Amino acid sequence: MRTLFSATFLLTGLMWSISTLAHHSFSLEFDVSRPVDLSGEITNIEWTNPHAWVFIDVEDESGNIQNWAVEFLGVLTLMRRGMTPDTVKPGDRVRIVGFGSRDGSSTANASSLTMVESGQVMWSSEGR
Repeated sequence: MRTLFSATFLLTGLMWSISTLAHHSFSLEFDVSRPVDLSGEITNIEWTNPHAWVFIDVEDESGNIQNWAVEFLGVLTLMRRGMTPDTVKPGDRVRIVGFGSRDGSSTANASSLTMVESGQVMWSSEGR
């Protein structure tokens, strides 16, 4: 009985640690001292757990197009705040404000998403 309890305890701890590692911390991946303000056209949306992602083409200072991967909150949290898979779609021109990745890549975490043409805020971390 004691061996069964120990094995169950060990297995539970292992599963917990794997899931904890799989779900990253904001501060490990993104840098609050690297704010980004991105405007461009949505090329793809991944409405998947643990986080939704929006990919946008952004023109840099040299006129080159960079595809940015922007992480949002989990899909259930987004849905509770009013955002659905149909809120924005590929081809929409959006402005995303957030924080860039620590590694300097074209990856960010979103604080807000606004439609460029109408100025309508579609989502904000402060609430919609």
